[in-house]
Amino acid sequence: MTSMRILRAFAMSVCACLALANAGEAGVIADVPFNYVDNRMVVACTMDGQGPFYLIVDTGDPGVTITPEVARKLAIPVRYRSGGSGAGNNTVRFGTTKLADVSVGSLSFKNTEAAVFDLSEIRTKLGFPHLDGSIGYPLFERYVIFVNVDRSTILVSSGRVKTPANATMTSLGMNGTTPVVAAKIDGITTTAIVDTGDRSSLTLFTPFAKRNGFYGKYPSKANIITGYGIGGPVRADVFTLPSLDVLGTHLTGIVTRASRQTGGAFVETAQGASIGTGLLKRFNVVWNYRNKTIVAWPSKYFNATDSFVAPKSAPQ
Repeated sequence: MTSMRILRAFAMSVCACLALANAGEAGVIADVPFNYVDNRMVVACTMDGQGPFYLIVDTGDPGVTITPEVARKLAIPVRYRSGGSGAGNNTVRFGTTKLADVSVGSLSFKNTEAAVFDLSEIRTKLGFPHLDGSIGYPLFERYVIFVNVDRSTILVSSGRVKTPANATMTSLGMNGTTPVVAAKIDGITTTAIVDTGDRSSLTLFTPFAKRNGFYGKYPSKANIITGYGIGGPVRADVFTLPSLDVLGTHLTGIVTRASRQTGGAFVETAQGASIGTGLLKRFNVVWNYRNKTIVAWPSKYFNATDSFVAPKSAPQ
C-alpha cells in the first residue's frame, strides 16, 4: 500500500505475465473512471471473472496486491511467508498467488502473480468502504497513462497523449519499479519517489529529515500518527513547508510530514522524500515510463489550500 515494497524479483515476475486485450482505436486501450478515497485513486476491476473489486492505483506497488479475503472468495491457493514490509515499522506475513485474469476497464492482465497482504487495518482506520488491494507497475510499465484529475479518469494508451501548451515535462528515473524525480525541498536539492499510494502531499523520509534538521524547524504537530501502511501506523511531524520545486513548478504552503519511523520503507531509501496524491491531484499527469518522462499541468485543484487530515480513529 502506501510506499509499498515487495521483493523486486517477485515484481519482475508479474511483468513477464502481462497480456494485452481489447486494444482500442488511435492507441487508446482503456478509459477507466476512478474515485478518490483517503486521497488515493481507487478503480473497480474484476478478477478471474468475479467482482467488482476495488484497487488503489499505486505507483509504489511493484505488482498486483490482493487481500486474503479476495483470495478466499476466488478459491485460489496462497503460499505464505514472513518478511513483508511497507511504510510501517514492522515486518508482516504475506503470501503469493496467481490470478488467471485481472481486468480494469477494457484492459486485461493474464496469468498474473499477485502478492497477498492483510489490509484490514488500512481499510478500517483510513475509512475505505472497500479495499481489495492495489495495482502499480504492471499498469504503468508498458503503457502511457494519463491521469485526468479534471475528469476523474485514467486513460491507458499505447501511443502519444495530447497535452496543453502550459504542460511541463520532467525526467523520470526509477528506483526498481518506483518512479523518481528531481526535487528541491526548502531549497535543498534531492530526489523524490512519486507514490500515488501515499495519502499525503509530501513525506520527508527519516534520514533526509534528520540530516537536514526538519524536526522542530517549523511549527508542527510532533510525532503523531499520519497514516497506516503495511507494517502498522506511520508517525511523523506535520508542518507547512514554505517552498517546494517539483514537476517543473514552484509550490508554497505544502503540508508536509517528516517521518519519525524507525523501520520500513521510510528509513530504507536513498531518496529524500515521497510526492503523494495530496500534491499530485493538483496536476493532470501523463506518465510515460518507456520514454522516462512525466508531463504535468494544473488541474482544478491546483490552487486549493493544502491541509492535513488525520486518519480516522487514530490516537495522537
